[in-house]
Amino acid sequence: MAPEAGRRDWPADVVDAAVAALRPLADPDRAVAMARYQRDQFAFLGIGTPARTAALRVAWRELPTPSEPELGRAVEALWALDHREYQYAACDLLGRFVRPSTGLTAAAGLLAPRATARATAHATGPGVVERLITTRSWWDSVDALRSVAVGPLVAANPQLVAVTDRWIGAQDRWLVRSAIIHQLGYRERTDAERLFRYCAERAGDREFFVAKAIGWALRTYARVDPDAVRAFVAASPGLTALARREALKHL
Repeated sequence: MAPEAGRRDWPADVVDAAVAALRPLADPDRAVAMARYQRDQFAFLGIGTPARTAALRVAWRELPTPSEPELGRAVEALWALDHREYQYAACDLLGRFVRPSTGLTAAAGLLAPRATARATAHATGPGVVERLITTRSWWDSVDALRSVAVGPLVAANPQLVAVTDRWIGAQDRWLVRSAIIHQLGYRERTDAERLFRYCAERAGDREFFVAKAIGWALRTYARVDPDAVRAFVAASPGLTALARREALKHL
């Protein structure tokens, strides 16, 4: 989808509108508490989720549907801003446009660059979403990107399984976590073979956020097929105690 002829710079308009909407809502006292909750890794404006989403809904109300490159540039520009709420805003923006009604669910290039005719793991360099996962990374941004981008894009573009197949073997813990949890919410559409394969590949990984991801993914799939999860855990003595405990928590 090409941008409309003669229209303004869509990414710049998005960022300007977000800053204008959020900056007046800053609460320095709340910002201290929010930063402490995230181990003082990020500066915050001090804006809660309801206030942020309401302000951005108004600020972005008249936005036309972007092209895939415009959306990518906008989310990366928001990601580069200093305060954590702007990374959350980038996720809000992806959630607004990466859905069937906009036609951008098929925007595979956000997850894998279009260096080849089809976006696959053979494309060179990371896509926009991968860069976001590995930049200013923590569980809050990584898990949000799963729900607004990674999960929907892989579901809509089966060839993108090649990307998560690459991530599961990565050194970066956040790419590994993203691969393991990307099917959350798929329910009966979950590819159980892929889920169990990913969990088996990282079964002994003692990195906290990876082990928690394995437990979370298995516990979630247990709502669909509890017997399969029990059988997998029983057959996987190499699972960390944390992953095992989380997987069986409600069984």
